[in-house]
Amino acid sequence: MARPFDYAKRDELVKQATDVLARTGVIDTSLRALAAEMGTSARMLIYYFGSKEQLILAVMTGLQQQNVPEPELCTTAEELRQWCLDDWHLITRGDQRSRLRILEQVFGAACGQDSPYARYTADTLAQLTRNAQLRMEAIGMPAPIAETRARLALAAIQGLVIDFFTTTDPDRVDDTHRRMVDDLILAPFEPEAPRRQRRPPATSSTRLRVGDNAGRPARLAKRT
Repeated sequence: MARPFDYAKRDELVKQATDVLARTGVIDTSLRALAAEMGTSARMLIYYFGSKEQLILAVMTGLQQQNVPEPELCTTAEELRQWCLDDWHLITRGDQRSRLRILEQVFGAACGQDSPYARYTADTLAQLTRNAQLRMEAIGMPAPIAETRARLALAAIQGLVIDFFTTTDPDRVDDTHRRMVDDLILAPFEPEAPRRQRRPPATSSTRLRVGDNAGRPARLAKRT
C-alpha cells in the first residue's frame, strides 16, 4: 500500500531548504549535499519534489508569496520616497535579506538556455513591475511614465543588490540607491492631460440637414 502524501512534511522540508539555500547557495549545492544539511536523505527529497530544481521552485513560490504581496499604495511623493528607503533597508539588512540572496541566484540561473527557472523569473519580475507601477500611479504619475520608471527602477535595484552583497563599501551603495529614488523614480513629471472627446462622425441624415439649412437662404433670396 502506497504511503499517503504528507503535505505538512513537505511544507517543513520547504522551510528547511529555504534556510539552507540562503546559507549555501542555490547553484553549487547538490541535492545530496542539500539533504545532508537538512538532516534528511536525497531519496526523501526526490519523493516529495522529484528533483532539486522542483524543490527550489517550491522554495521560490513560498518566497514569492511573502516578498511580493499586493502593494500598499502611498498618496504623496514623500510617502513613496520613505517606502522605497524602508524597503531597501528590509531587503539588505532586515528579514528579507537571506531570501533575496536566493532570489538573485535564481534570477541569474534563469538566463541559461531552457532554464527551469525562466517562467518563475518572468512571472515574478512582471508582478514586481506591476506593483511598482501602481505605487507610482497612486501619486498621480501617468501610466506610461510609471511603467517605464518601474522597469528601470527594478533593473537598477537588482544591480544595486548584487553590488551591496559583494562590496566592501555598503554606504556607497545606499547613497546610490537614494539618488536613484530621487533622480529616477521621483523625478518631475507632467500630469497626464485629459483626453479631448472626439465628435461623433456625421451621419447621412445630419449631412442632409446641414445641406438643407445651407441652401435655404439662397432659395429665399431668389424668391424675393
